Amino acid sequence: MAAQSDQIREWREQYARRWLSIDFEPLTDAPFRALVEPVFEDPRIVRLGLSPGYSFRDDDLVRDGNEAFSLMFSLSRSLDITHHRHELRLGRGDATLLHVCETGAVGSRQDFGCMTVLIPQSEFETRVARPDDAVMRHLPRRSEALQLLRAYLRSIERNRLGASPEVREIIRLHIIDLVALAITPHGALGESTLSAVAAARLNAALDYIATRFQDPEVSITAIARSQGVSPRYLQRLIETTGASFTERVKELRLQRAFMLLTEAFTCKRRISDIALQAGFSDLSHFNRLFRSRFGDTPRGVRAQGSQGAIGAEPPSKADGNLTGFSS
Repeated sequence: MAAQSDQIREWREQYARRWLSIDFEPLTDAPFRALVEPVFEDPRIVRLGLSPGYSFRDDDLVRDGNEAFSLMFSLSRSLDITHHRHELRLGRGDATLLHVCETGAVGSRQDFGCMTVLIPQSEFETRVARPDDAVMRHLPRRSEALQLLRAYLRSIERNRLGASPEVREIIRLHIIDLVALAITPHGALGESTLSAVAAARLNAALDYIATRFQDPEVSITAIARSQGVSPRYLQRLIETTGASFTERVKELRLQRAFMLLTEAFTCKRRISDIALQAGFSDLSHFNRLFRSRFGDTPRGVRAQGSQGAIGAEPPSKADGNLTGFSS
């Protein structure tokens, strides 16, 4: 118990208060656990996981002069928040807005997780007339704007985007615009011309394709339906990356087939089974596409792999802007 107490105190004093500008108070004797994962630098986005207890900002911490707003997503089944003279309980995927200049606490009697998006007050007030009115308002996970924002943040996490200053600035502006939409009551976003909405819809579509391309039934219509937009609108967005929906799915399936053909543990599988697993339902069509793409038949690529090139990378193919973070 003494060792546990020392561990918590050291984390609070040397890391939490100094670098995160928060503190932590445990509620149970459960083993202490703290996970902090930076997602994006500006605006600062952090994923936080803690053992049972409360993360809080006290009177000393709020004297740091930080006037930013923080959009907080619950990553737990139940997350209790006390702030702005109100109490609120969030379910998984729900969110609310906090004002960092005020004291408050966030936590649970179970292990809990959250993600925070910190937006400078000056950036926020140019987009939202009265941001204080949104503080501690319950934002349900089914909110279309909130879903778009979460999809956009997942793309950033998954693809580790934003290497160049230009791309990072575009991402920064998109995040701030999407947060502003998430906290502002409005109707359906639909096929909005706002750059942030278009980028979020595009990245959600690309993620959908990347995780379901092996499904023979995947279609632009199904993706559009999941977002409540028209297939034509979504097709135009995807084409801004330099490849159509069909071309993108075909390339992902061919790359997957190539990798399966050159992996040792699949060396005894029939080529027709590999083609089916990659998403192709017609073997002759698969053979033609494969030879055109890689300059050899599936059987030939497998033979080369068995002679020492097992695990080789498939030839790369430039396909334009894959991220959709264009202005």
